[in-house]
Amino acid sequence: KGLINERVSKGNKILDAAFYSFFLLGLILLIWEIYIYRQTIIDVKIPLLIWTVPGVFLTPLLYDKLNNIDGRVGHWILHYIGHTCSTGAILLFGFMASNLYMADYKKVNKQYSIIEKGSIPGSKGHRNERLPYVVINYEGLKKELIFSYSQTDIINTANNVNLTVRKGFWGFDVLEEYEAN
Repeated sequence: KGLINERVSKGNKILDAAFYSFFLLGLILLIWEIYIYRQTIIDVKIPLLIWTVPGVFLTPLLYDKLNNIDGRVGHWILHYIGHTCSTGAILLFGFMASNLYMADYKKVNKQYSIIEKGSIPGSKGHRNERLPYVVINYEGLKKELIFSYSQTDIINTANNVNLTVRKGFWGFDVLEEYEAN
């Protein structure tokens, strides 16, 4: 047996297209959310829970309805992935974006010691231009800060990182800017 079984009806093409559009929107917002995550100081468990939990509840509730929409009998794993990548991603983006874009205007400067250094490959076509990163202990939470390739020499000799942060709408600090020294 495969993940998608036989077609049971012709289905509803309009609702089917709406579901695929909702799924695509969720994936786009999920990619955008990754950039927001890099600017937010938050334990990774919180975004993962917000992203995955809607699929747990929506899959059994909407399983039969979604099978009737597209006219195919899909495996429950496909339904879970669909709910996670659509509803879960949209809820996660709403949470993270509101924390970032509705953050307090008051900026606070902080300094932390670097506990780890490393580098990741650069973008396509520039893989050899590795992006340096540092890891700091931000009030009990390890946070990775990625710098540009041009700052590699500075990062290699740096011992501390100066941060400018704002308090996010949901209480999670938002990185305004950071520099190594």
